[in-house]
Amino acid sequence: MPVSGQREFETEACFVGTSPRQRQSDHMTLAPPPPGRARPSELLPLGDWLRHRSVRSWRVLLFLALICTPVIALVVLGDNPSEATFDHVAWIFAAYFAVAWLLLLGVIIRPEHVTRPMLILITVISLATEVPLAITLESALHATTGNLAESIFTVGVPEELAKAVPVLALALIYWRRRTVQPREYLFLGAVSGLAFGASEVVHYFTVNGVDEFYQTVQSAIPSIDQLVSAGQSPSVSVFAVLIGPVRYFILDFVWRFLTDPIMHACWAGLTGYFIGLAVTKRHKWYAVAWVGLAVAAVLHGLNDWGEVNGRPLWIVVSVVSGVLFLGYAKVGASADRTIDAETPPAFRLHHRSKGHPLGSFDAEPAEPPAKSPAEASTSSPWKP
Repeated sequence: MPVSGQREFETEACFVGTSPRQRQSDHMTLAPPPPGRARPSELLPLGDWLRHRSVRSWRVLLFLALICTPVIALVVLGDNPSEATFDHVAWIFAAYFAVAWLLLLGVIIRPEHVTRPMLILITVISLATEVPLAITLESALHATTGNLAESIFTVGVPEELAKAVPVLALALIYWRRRTVQPREYLFLGAVSGLAFGASEVVHYFTVNGVDEFYQTVQSAIPSIDQLVSAGQSPSVSVFAVLIGPVRYFILDFVWRFLTDPIMHACWAGLTGYFIGLAVTKRHKWYAVAWVGLAVAAVLHGLNDWGEVNGRPLWIVVSVVSGVLFLGYAKVGASADRTIDAETPPAFRLHHRSKGHPLGSFDAEPAEPPAKSPAEASTSSPWKP
């Protein structure tokens, strides 16, 4: 058979049992678009983007918010900021870094049973109660970091207790919900810690930081007078004396805005995990509920102790805090793993394939059933 005839025969064979309309549709699908002049709507299909579901997802909107927030904060700051403006901008930057850490923690932990209402509720309770409670307790205990014991009991314990209150409140509100696991209570504790860290850094920046900088300027006046007496101009004298403290002030608070929320999240997460062990009745509540709080208070006290803070041992404390948090977040305690392995597949994050040993899971989760709009509105924000 000639080559052309063979091609026609193969083409006809492909369409056996199909209608002429189906054949025409298939030809139209397979055929490339005719070359021509591209229209602007084809090169920049804004309408298609806006109608696409993935572009309107909360992850994309949050990504855009994270891009725009620093610019918004600088616009709010303006050229002639007032004291209130500094407060507003400080809150914007504190919330910015806290939300960024929240996204990362959500990806790491994947709290399947933590819903958006739970996140909103624990954030509101944290912002309303934590800092006032911590300040009250620290004032009553005359907080100091002069020695390790005082740093633990007058700073670590009050602040970790304050961060535990929202987790306990949520545990009482949702006490009937038995599906929330200890690792998800760890996540809720971390959210409480992020809120506390953001509030604390704003307080330091707008209150403590201003007082400290004022004292720095006061102590620098004699040095400035000496330089002026030696023949230096006032502006050069002020610059020479204060440039070092100003640089330190800026760097110190930049790093505070970035690191304070996540360190408090790690410590509060440990407290939350052991509260979860107690709430889920995997252990007697009086045997485990205090363990996370005690560990967090010791780490917190070490972190703030004058002999550690700002020295090489400070790095060790940070690493230990992070390792403990990630260990409980990703693996959990031995009892937690045992119960999780014995849990029916309907309650696991992933299903086990035939032939896989107990405790090993497939790379892909099982396809979840379709949800009603009401269920979707309260589903976990960390599910894809």
